[in-house]
Amino acid sequence: MKFNFELIKNKRKIIGFSTFLILLSLLGIFYSTFNTPYKKPINLGMDFVGGNELRIERFCKEECSNISPDSVLEDLRAISKNKNVLNNIKLQFQNDNKLISIRTSYLSIEESNDLVTDLEKIIGPLNYESKDSRLIGPKLGKRLLTNCVISLLVSLSAISLYITIRFDKKYALFALLALFHDLLIVFGIFSWLGIILSVEVNSLFAVSLLTIAGYSVNDTVVIFDRIRENLNSRKEDHNETIQLSVNESFRRTTFTSITTLIPLLSIILFGSYSLFWFSMALSLGIIVGSYSSILLAPSFLLKD
Repeated sequence: MKFNFELIKNKRKIIGFSTFLILLSLLGIFYSTFNTPYKKPINLGMDFVGGNELRIERFCKEECSNISPDSVLEDLRAISKNKNVLNNIKLQFQNDNKLISIRTSYLSIEESNDLVTDLEKIIGPLNYESKDSRLIGPKLGKRLLTNCVISLLVSLSAISLYITIRFDKKYALFALLALFHDLLIVFGIFSWLGIILSVEVNSLFAVSLLTIAGYSVNDTVVIFDRIRENLNSRKEDHNETIQLSVNESFRRTTFTSITTLIPLLSIILFGSYSLFWFSMALSLGIIVGSYSSILLAPSFLLKD
């Protein structure tokens, strides 16, 4: 079955849809920056802002009783000597309420021990042998964020240079527009996820953006190669040749995206929580990147 998409007829719809997604993403970024407690374009996780993460198990004879994190936090505020320790604290019960996960801003060892002692008074005995903690200082978190931003900028600059050399300036410009379109939309989606679901991004999110950038450019280069080859060898109308080239490349690009999405879907459904949002970011990037490579970037090449 041969795919036949009317790219010429739907050019305005494609550009209009992308414009809508970009505006929605920018709205999320601006809202996140000015109307959230963290006042940033996206909800940065502990990797970037620093803090403590403590995981410890409860002693339960059979099943651990169900306890509300909100009620525990209220009791902690009532008995804690150092109220500053409870600023930005996040408490979760996992593994059938047996495992407690506590995330706070940066604490000293003494403050961390006092917090665990107060917690034990509220919920009962804890298994100190299961205690696992992770500490990232504010300076280290800031340095990691800076390094992630620099690596992303360097990668985008290298990709821009490659496309400029690989194609002429017009092709390079449109490929880069499609690339920034993909990254902005994924970033915007996670801004909204931070606003609505309090989803935090960590260093894996920066890795996903780098991966999406490479994947998106690869797809766009494949489509542009076919377009340029057909424009040089065929005598048909310019727009008709571009539309034909897109339809010829559609199956290959789509099948490549689907085969990449299958293992990511497996990680989303059956993998650990630590990889869930990383896989989600990659999946969204592949879907948006495939759309922009197949439809958006070639639409820029069409003549009015």
